[in-house]
Amino acid sequence: MSSRARTAVILCTCSGIIAERIDWEIVQRLLAVHPTKPVFRVDQLACGADNLEQMEVWLKEEKPERVVVAACSPRDHEATFRRLLIGAGINPYFLQMVNVREQVAWVTTDPVQATAKSARLLSAALDRVQRQEPLVARKVPLRTEVVIIGAGPAGMQAALTLARAGRKVTLIEKEPFIGGLPVRYEELFPNLECGPCLLEPVMGELLHGHESEYVDLLTLAEVTSVKGTFGNWTLTVKQRPRFINPDLCIGCMACAAVCPEHRPHAWNAAGELAAVDAPFAGALPNFPHIDPAVCLKLKGEECNACVVECPVEGSLAFDDTIREVTIEVGAIIVATGALEKQDVPAAFAGLADVHTGYSFERLLAMNGPTSGEILKADGSPPQSVAIVHCAGSLDTNEVPYCSGTCCRAALKYAHIATAKVEGVELTRLVREQVVPGLDADSQLHHDHSAVSRYSGLGALSVDGVGAERRIVCQDNGQAIAAEMIVLMRPVVPGEGTSKIAEVLELDTNAGGFLAQLHSLSASCASNMKGIYLAGTSRGPGDIREAFSSGTAAAGLALSDLVDGRDLVVDPQVAVVDAMRCSGCGTCLQVCPYKAISWNARDRIADVADILCRGCGTCVAACPSGAITGQGFSRAMLRAEIGGVLS
Repeated sequence: MSSRARTAVILCTCSGIIAERIDWEIVQRLLAVHPTKPVFRVDQLACGADNLEQMEVWLKEEKPERVVVAACSPRDHEATFRRLLIGAGINPYFLQMVNVREQVAWVTTDPVQATAKSARLLSAALDRVQRQEPLVARKVPLRTEVVIIGAGPAGMQAALTLARAGRKVTLIEKEPFIGGLPVRYEELFPNLECGPCLLEPVMGELLHGHESEYVDLLTLAEVTSVKGTFGNWTLTVKQRPRFINPDLCIGCMACAAVCPEHRPHAWNAAGELAAVDAPFAGALPNFPHIDPAVCLKLKGEECNACVVECPVEGSLAFDDTIREVTIEVGAIIVATGALEKQDVPAAFAGLADVHTGYSFERLLAMNGPTSGEILKADGSPPQSVAIVHCAGSLDTNEVPYCSGTCCRAALKYAHIATAKVEGVELTRLVREQVVPGLDADSQLHHDHSAVSRYSGLGALSVDGVGAERRIVCQDNGQAIAAEMIVLMRPVVPGEGTSKIAEVLELDTNAGGFLAQLHSLSASCASNMKGIYLAGTSRGPGDIREAFSSGTAAAGLALSDLVDGRDLVVDPQVAVVDAMRCSGCGTCLQVCPYKAISWNARDRIADVADILCRGCGTCVAACPSGAITGQGFSRAMLRAEIGGVLS
């Protein structure tokens, strides 16, 4: 490569904004002696469509080998000027931009200093651009199928959005049934809308609607390994047996009625469920599941009660086994959800009629353990109910964050309890009260509970039994009637979140939830390109956020995986010099995008250019100097520094 490649310099006045501080005529005179002998062009608005057309003609006439643009931030218009170079027949990576607007004109008040500074920066750019390599972007064919992990509201909404766009979707759910937590909630904040009623149209459309042909549902399934990169992922999925033939079962549940064995009813947080059963009427898919740990026949004992009672021969499939499924997709959406902690703090442990928010939720449900009646363990209604907000949230001993949704749920419980139990004395113990949104006012307006402030769980103790039981608050000395206690426990990551983070190499935040690439501008993107986040896998939230983030994550997948369009891979990525790589693994540890892997055969680090975003972290961290950033080589940087100092 010639050290004196012909270079064109485009100087933008930015409609006078830059020209107020920088005298481009003086800059041109100062740079006229530069060894590259640059040719100059001054434009009022270099990024304007008409000016770009004229510049393309000018570049074709001048035939430069390199181009320097002095204008605004590369973030704004680097792509614009690269397209200009392509149109002029110049390699688009033979471009160097100088940000004279933000870095000079907007921060340097003295025009003389601004002009001199601009000349130095342009001299540096002229030296640097001489060392640019002729990089070429490569194209990679993409798969357009998408896998979604988690079939709660967010995952189902994402699947439905993609299916409506004609995309093939595999929806993976670890439970035997879909719907997540809200399908178990009879009334949702703020308008007390029925959870199953809200979700069943979505579930029905996924399973039986016009778009169902695009959706492949795998229940009792979990992802065990992932290989590949964005656009070409290969997932291995382990699917546990249901022991039910879905092609024959009619969902009559006659088997459940005669099953002699039972298990704890985890969905209700109380009572029992038959070994073959569904957790509630209307659960989807509409056929039961057999728990192999409880079923007598599957444990090798003599029992045919369900077989005898089943009206469709062959519906019960006791010979089912674990199967392994391989799925090839272009993108992954993670919607593993969140849950409320179910353990009880020490001050309340072992006490009767103490509920978490979830177990109280099920107590309120018509399909719950008491058919919607608020009853104590002895079968009688409570005379007093105490709801404890922040029971573990904002607590250094449990979780330091606010779960966000608990206060709204507590208001809902207070409203429903006072309506269901005539004359009940209801008190909310409040540490903090967070009820955002326009519709919160109506809920607060209908709150008829007493409110007492407390500083933390350490300030609370329980005294007495039955109707005489009280929560004693050391902060104010109050003794609050609490025949039944509801603890609003913190929201924590869903089961399997840490495991899926490990399998997919996703970052997690301080709360253990999946980390967003940016909490504001990229809230549904992860640190791994092509893996998107939805719902409460990212942190506590309500059903509205679940639906909206599911739609957003699907939208990202659709925009990144356009049918018939290859992925264009930016060549400005990290590259490893095999001769200098010592195999220390430092780069693997520091890469924020998990773009570097260990090549055991050649014993060097490998960079996946599809995942690399050219941030340079590995370049700076490599103790052997074996990694170079294409487009940001050491020779280029040394030349730029020398140009500033000359």
